[in-house]
Amino acid sequence: MSGASDQEIPIFRPERDGFDRYLEDTIVVDWQTPAVFERARELAQGHEEPSERARAAFEFVRDEIDHSFEIETDVVTCSASHVLREGTGLCYAKSHLLAALLRARGIPVGFAYQRLLSTDNLSGYALHGFVVAWLSDVERWVALDARGDNEEVETKFQLDRPSLAYVPDVEAGEQTLPLILARPAKRVVELLDRAESLNRIRRHLPDSILP
Repeated sequence: MSGASDQEIPIFRPERDGFDRYLEDTIVVDWQTPAVFERARELAQGHEEPSERARAAFEFVRDEIDHSFEIETDVVTCSASHVLREGTGLCYAKSHLLAALLRARGIPVGFAYQRLLSTDNLSGYALHGFVVAWLSDVERWVALDARGDNEEVETKFQLDRPSLAYVPDVEAGEQTLPLILARPAKRVVELLDRAESLNRIRRHLPDSILP
């Protein structure tokens, strides 16, 4: 996988018609949990347009929620409320929180993934997760990758083209998957839910959205 500098523009499409499923409160995207709902309200203050609210939530999750592999922690988070409480999560978990913060303000959000080479993962590949939100003021689905910046990764809030953490090497079998899922991939949720520690799953990250 490579840093995001000059990306081709991926085309995302929702797996379902309408927005209802992209606004759901679920066990994982638990936006009706008081702490999540209140944080979403705080972040939205002073921002009227959906794109402004999306930017505020995106920058909060990107900058204030640590990527678990980059800090000394063995905590594994999954649900939005758990991520918010612990202040950390893998890219998947951070996307769950970002989705919850946006859904709490009436912004439809789904989940998207890239399949990337990973020398650390036993299968040789691993999924990278982010969200795609429908922003009514610009009338389009917009990809938001809140993985968190480091020396090799920088993501921004952009309406005209996705700013993703990684550029897939298509010739090496990497790809950005086009579907916008209404719920996080089952394999991702099951891994995070069952994990006893972060160290135990480092080499066993999911490499496909298929069950």
